Amino acid sequence: MLGPGSDRRRPTQGERGPGSPGEPMEKYQVLYQLNPGALGVNLVVEEMETKVKHVIKQVECMDDHYASQALEELMPLLKLRHTHISVYQELFITWNGEISSLYLCLVMEFNELSFQEVIEDKRKAKEIIDSEWMQNVLGQVLDALEYLHHLDIIHRNLKPSNIILISSDHCKLQDLSSNVLMTDKAKWNIRAEEDPFRKSWMAPEALNFSFSHKSDIWSLGCIILDMTSCSFMDGTEAMHLRKSLRQSPGSLKAILKTMEEKQIPDVETFGNLLPLMLQIDPSDRITIKDVVHITFVSGSFKSSCVSLTLHRQMVPASITDMLLEGNVASILEVMQKFSGWPEVQLRAMKRLLKMPADQLGLPWPPELVEVVVTTMQLHDRVLDVQLCACSLLLHLLGQESESLSDELQKAGLLEHILEHLNSSLESRDVCASGLGLLWALLLDGIIVNKAPLEKVPDLISQVLATYPADGEMAEASCGVFWLLSLLELAAFKVVVQEEGGSGLSLIKETYQLHRDNPEVVENVGMLLVHLASYEEILPELVSSGMKALVQEIKERFTSSLELVSYAKKVLLRLEAATSPSPPCGEAAQP
Repeated sequence: MLGPGSDRRRPTQGERGPGSPGEPMEKYQVLYQLNPGALGVNLVVEEMETKVKHVIKQVECMDDHYASQALEELMPLLKLRHTHISVYQELFITWNGEISSLYLCLVMEFNELSFQEVIEDKRKAKEIIDSEWMQNVLGQVLDALEYLHHLDIIHRNLKPSNIILISSDHCKLQDLSSNVLMTDKAKWNIRAEEDPFRKSWMAPEALNFSFSHKSDIWSLGCIILDMTSCSFMDGTEAMHLRKSLRQSPGSLKAILKTMEEKQIPDVETFGNLLPLMLQIDPSDRITIKDVVHITFVSGSFKSSCVSLTLHRQMVPASITDMLLEGNVASILEVMQKFSGWPEVQLRAMKRLLKMPADQLGLPWPPELVEVVVTTMQLHDRVLDVQLCACSLLLHLLGQESESLSDELQKAGLLEHILEHLNSSLESRDVCASGLGLLWALLLDGIIVNKAPLEKVPDLISQVLATYPADGEMAEASCGVFWLLSLLELAAFKVVVQEEGGSGLSLIKETYQLHRDNPEVVENVGMLLVHLASYEEILPELVSSGMKALVQEIKERFTSSLELVSYAKKVLLRLEAATSPSPPCGEAAQP
């Protein structure tokens, strides 16, 4: 065992978590060892200066490269801020000279109780877990897991012992793992094969070292199944059931029938939910959003987790306002501390919106940009949060340089906008705000990752189809189309969309509906100018009959020199494209 006196090898840059001293293990006293996990040894330690207890997971590493690779993957987890996630407090690599072994050390929060102890106590007493308590903590788990999945983080090691109880009604996910650690076949064979109980929570594909968000859904389904059946199934039976579900989904029907006979609370909801979570093929499993919808949106479940019970305020407004009286730095601290409270986030952003420019301290620190985007991702079902965050970001994009646009892209705002447009087409306010942010990002920023943009033309087409007579939406949509046309790949997607749809037909329909709206026509004109600048797109413009539309713009808007100029440029390109023998090597018209 690696103790406080172990030697530490010379670290490479970025290996230790924030605030680590020179010799991290020296500040801890080892109290005792817990049952070893699948990946390594778990030590309960006490920080000698503060007397605070922690758990240190020690993962033996084969070499420096393996340790550094795992550490690099885990380091971003230190930045997570969520009321129902216990983040690593420190990460470091240490060397045990006595046994010549290298260890990756993960310092975690220590708690006596977890879901595992709750299940075992109820199983021993043959008692049903209280329905109100289970709904509450399940809401917290879903809230935390949805937050992780929004950030494209996979837990990979979800099981009852990794959901700790901070108090009787407050739980946290802990012990998030990395792909490097969980796909180490040699380590898996040594640890997990010795105890199939630990392995039984894992999804079928995870046994073959393939992890995804859907792997977490399977594990969560197993946890729910264990909690709902613990009053009449012993631990061994439950383990064999979990393992059998990987080959025989039919065994779930029998247990759900037994739950119904024994009148387990909420059996109807769980009967609908579990078969969808425990599908052998991960592509057939539902997402975390679907689980939330079945239980807390369309279902009758209730939770003290406010991002699920959307209208319940956990922090009084007067206290929130008092906390938000400071400067931008103090507001950032409040937003981070109360990340799970949408009403706090909303009041904080409204406070920032009212601040004069000199108090905002532009340019903003990257941490605040990241917090605002994370707030949008975390509370994506709270419309007021989405709209206020959009207003704040648009306000800032209007005052700052492209550096803010770059920071917003890095924080994942572009992907969030696209996801939200896709899921909230019925909300005009969301669509209008999303289009505004898309416009600002495309206009002010250099899009580094252009892959997500391939989805934009189809989404904009859906917006136009949903609000065909809305002039403001038509203007914004055509404006985004125009900016996309500046990017070659996206330009082709505007013309030829998914499933063979024609973006040009949609542009013509939009023009006909809004031909008396100069702003819409102007955006259509700019869009066509840029589409016509691509040789490969010209035949599509010709075959779609765009020449007649452009000619009409030229004749109807004679008083607008700008529109007439756009029309002339497009007509020149279309005429050149239909010329029987264009001059060899002729340069493309602007």
